[in-house]
Amino acid sequence: MIVRSIRFRLLLMLLLSVLLLWGTILWFTWQRTGSEINRVYDNELALVAQLLAVATEHESEEFDLEEYQADLSESGYEFPMLFQVWSHQNRLMVRGPNAPDHPLTTLIDDGYSDSEFRGEGWRVYTFNLSHHDYRIHVARAHAVSRELVEAFVQDVIKPLLIALPLSGMLWFVVHRGLYPLREVTRLIAERDFEHLNPLRTEHVPEEISGFVDELNALLARLRRSIERNGRFTADVAHELRTPIAGMQVQLQSSATGRTQEERERGIQQMKNGLDNLNHVINQLLILASIEPEKIRNNFKEVDLEEVAQEVMAELSPEALGKKIEMELRCSGVVCIDGNRQLIAIMLNNLVSNAIKFSPQEGNVAIQIVGATRGVNLCVEDTGPSIPDDRKKWVFERLNRLPGETEGGAGLGLSIVQEICELHRASIILSDHEVGDGLIVSLFIPILRKS
Repeated sequence: MIVRSIRFRLLLMLLLSVLLLWGTILWFTWQRTGSEINRVYDNELALVAQLLAVATEHESEEFDLEEYQADLSESGYEFPMLFQVWSHQNRLMVRGPNAPDHPLTTLIDDGYSDSEFRGEGWRVYTFNLSHHDYRIHVARAHAVSRELVEAFVQDVIKPLLIALPLSGMLWFVVHRGLYPLREVTRLIAERDFEHLNPLRTEHVPEEISGFVDELNALLARLRRSIERNGRFTADVAHELRTPIAGMQVQLQSSATGRTQEERERGIQQMKNGLDNLNHVINQLLILASIEPEKIRNNFKEVDLEEVAQEVMAELSPEALGKKIEMELRCSGVVCIDGNRQLIAIMLNNLVSNAIKFSPQEGNVAIQIVGATRGVNLCVEDTGPSIPDDRKKWVFERLNRLPGETEGGAGLGLSIVQEICELHRASIILSDHEVGDGLIVSLFIPILRKS
């Protein structure tokens, strides 16, 4: 059975901890108390043996040992210990009440020993009077000390047993301790695709603050993904409506054209509309495919000069059609960490725009220079400049500059900006100091040189 309740696990662990603590206390108390009581009793056996030695010396000098033993037997005093006095010839000289007539222990040297008779264990102390040739044995039953230890431990246990019902307070403590988790659960339950605000963390316990931080990061990524999908849907609806409607009109014109020339012109316009629609769809698919977290985790080394050469080769027919001269300037082999395909798309959009807006027989140049902490990449053209108050505006989706006559979806620079953000690059638009022309400057960090 898999226990999924944190409350139950905490209660179980706390109860087991309490029981283990109590067991440890009882074991330590038993061991410590038993050791102390046995030490006291051992000292008492030694003291009694010494007192008996004094009495034995006195009676032996007066030769009254037998009368001494008789007096002890007739007194009826319930002495808690057994004792014997033996001669060194192993003759029993004196024995206390209830003491057996055989030695209490086989030990003849001074010291303590354990013995067993009458079906129980005894602690025996042996003391020799060497100058009087007597040996004294004093014994106490182990049961006496054991009963005292048990009584003491029971006194310790009683308060713990009384406190056992109070362990029900643990449930309340655990219940209150888990309140932050229940609060976080409630806040999460309030979130939906329209409400993805981060959870408040000012009163979150340290133990779950990391969880809440990661959850907030997940909500932020989810919000960005939903916003991206929403923008993509809006872009699709906006961009596909116009070319499709235009092709419907051209189709109607071709079908009703009175002359062959009108019909051919309508078909050519339909073809141009299909080309434009294909371009729009490709741009929209690029925007939809950009997933920052997933792409960043798969960055690889990208040779910018090699990518630039490929882009220029791809766009050379378009440049030749306008007799535009293209130039690539690169300071050595310059590499960065990034996504090669997206870098190529970004550079393709920039160079394509430069060719599109440059006049006949203009110039387009790509310059790549390695810097201390990154790469400077510039795309220059000889086309018209952009007013300063419109330079940031051109990066918004579906926006074109006033007076723009070239076809397009208005998505090129917005794709460039998305790719720049993905690579943590900065982009700046500026004008040539002399003459017409636009300079698009990018700084891409995390430089690798070889």
